Amino acid sequence: MARLRSTGIAVTVAAAAAMAGCAAEAQPATLSPAALDLAVRSAPYQQEQVLLARAERTLTRECMAAKGYSYTETGTGTVLDDPWRPDLEGRRLRGYGLAKGDPPVNGPKKTPPGYLRALTGDENRRATLSLSSGPRFTFATTGCLAESRARLYGDVTDAARAAYVPQEAYNALLPSIVGDPQTREAVQRWSRCMRGRGHSYASASEARAAAAGAYRAERPGAEAHRFEIRVAVADGECALAAGFPGLIDRVGRLHAGRLTARQREDLNTAAELRAAGLRQARRIIER
Repeated sequence: MARLRSTGIAVTVAAAAAMAGCAAEAQPATLSPAALDLAVRSAPYQQEQVLLARAERTLTRECMAAKGYSYTETGTGTVLDDPWRPDLEGRRLRGYGLAKGDPPVNGPKKTPPGYLRALTGDENRRATLSLSSGPRFTFATTGCLAESRARLYGDVTDAARAAYVPQEAYNALLPSIVGDPQTREAVQRWSRCMRGRGHSYASASEARAAAAGAYRAERPGAEAHRFEIRVAVADGECALAAGFPGLIDRVGRLHAGRLTARQREDLNTAAELRAAGLRQARRIIER
């Protein structure tokens, strides 16, 4: 067997390789600060999501106009509203967004011939992204939506990575976040706050379920919607009073070490892609 000699000590090639392998395993990928922020959806996350969505809509509108179509937009533009970081402005308008029959977020009510194909592309030309934890996402590679995402991120697959990999990391951390004693204490504070507002629910999911149940209880639609808004706004205000945004940020960071080495590597890459997309989005909005 070939041997390496250094200062009189013989080390087999195989042993050297084994030691190198062990060293690599002992040093898993470390999350960059940007990747860690992304995993826990830290404070700037919502504003960044709004910026990315706004830039994508701008590019899509221009692309559709070049193809002879009007790309209309409705709604508030909010792209994130979760139990930990509620969007109170959006909730005062539409509650949890449970009402049926709302107009589509994008596009005319009656789409002209060729509109959907121009927007979403050829349904036979699609790509798939497989995440390390198992989920697979299929997305368009043609059409104005795909073209807009490619202009933001450089490639539609990179756009998918920037969107889905952080979601995978967040979902992986969520059980640990929910089960943490600090989070359970905050949920109790939230519940006491809700009772003080006339809503006796043990969790935000229970509050949302009650709002959804109003539409199945043969109430007039307008009455059920008003009830949904009351519950959703109280829920959001109590979430802020319980200190959820900052708490979830801190607790999520405590448990980030639970992510696998592959998830960390993928998340670091996604954070770099997202940063590039944000730079491009700012240029688009400011031009």
